[in-house]
Amino acid sequence: MENKRKIITLPNGLRIVFEKDKNAKTCSAEIRVASGISFETPETAGTSHFIEHMFFKGSHKRSALDIAVETDEIGAYLNAYTARENTCFYVRMLSEHTEKALDILFDMVRNPRLDEKDIELEKGVIKEEISMYEDSAEDMCADTFYENIWKGSMLGCDILGSADTVDAVTKESLQAHIAKFYVPERTVISICGNYDEKTVLEMCKKYFADLKNTGFDLNPVCAEYSPGVATVKKSVMQNQLILGFPGVSLKDKRREAALLISSVLGGASSSMLFQHIREKLGLVYSIETACVSYLESGVFTVAMGLNEKSEETAINETLKIISDFSNTVTEKDLARAKEQSVTGFVMELENISARAARNARNLLLYGKIAPEDEIIRNIRSVTLDDLCETANEIFDFSRISLCVTGKTKSKKAYKEIFNSAK
Repeated sequence: MENKRKIITLPNGLRIVFEKDKNAKTCSAEIRVASGISFETPETAGTSHFIEHMFFKGSHKRSALDIAVETDEIGAYLNAYTARENTCFYVRMLSEHTEKALDILFDMVRNPRLDEKDIELEKGVIKEEISMYEDSAEDMCADTFYENIWKGSMLGCDILGSADTVDAVTKESLQAHIAKFYVPERTVISICGNYDEKTVLEMCKKYFADLKNTGFDLNPVCAEYSPGVATVKKSVMQNQLILGFPGVSLKDKRREAALLISSVLGGASSSMLFQHIREKLGLVYSIETACVSYLESGVFTVAMGLNEKSEETAINETLKIISDFSNTVTEKDLARAKEQSVTGFVMELENISARAARNARNLLLYGKIAPEDEIIRNIRSVTLDDLCETANEIFDFSRISLCVTGKTKSKKAYKEIFNSAK
């Protein structure tokens, strides 16, 4: 598969990743830009996300309706999302419609209309989106958790911004953000599937070759982890709870081990936490772990939904399993986690859209695309000693963090639970 991938860098520094699959009948393309909340300021929080919305409101030659109708006419799927360290715009289509779909995607990103009436209208839409997430105990718990563990860093802020920062958006502020962040050195275009490479390359040059390289390369934002307890009182039937420990960054050599720890602890129905906390004790409906990694920061989390009466027991039992992980994890556990990870990765490689996303994400954030065989080899090479050593480094109970949303106890009560578990 490696020899089918090609990276072309335009004279201005913009990188284009081609991955041809002649057996495919579809094509997937995306534009990924190093623009997100972590690169914003308290005053501009949410701008990256606002721009994502505005690109769908029309270009200089297409209205918002035109974009929607022309996309539907060729049966394509056009969408976007904003993450903490990047924004992605993507389209999926039949190979025969590649040129048309790319023209829509490239046009809306390069020539946004940014009509002031549309901007005012979209402020209301985004504030409704903020309210929607605030109504969700699960989303509110996650947002509050990140805000508290990364105090003082934009990485921990809400990607959507706040009602105040949304209201403060102007056409000029959006244009300034685009001029600063939507530059060749912070942009990757990725194409995967069955397409005509010459045609696609010419389209990329047509729309992006005139962009000027400003020397504003991607500089990772480091957020210092802060342990502590946060609570959000909310009238809900089920509390949402997140436990956290300092994690690993995207480039940390321990990342494969950390991901496998997550798999063993709470990544599947056979995992330690799922089997004990849910299946044996019946304390939760859902429980899962995650190794959340960014360029220079990371956090290891355990999330669960449960009745407030079950909290103390669930937390205690969870911390017992975590504290004893290095003594109880077996070669069989590790082997099972490796197979789950490798299988998931290989299955992803059979998905054209996932491959396009992987190529863009890795080239933008890592500066390279690691060969698939290398990824699999790195996963399989993790030893039980590696797993235990990494677990002992991550699970520092003096740096534990917690966020609970719902019918919460006092912060003091939760800290007492921690103290009794140590």
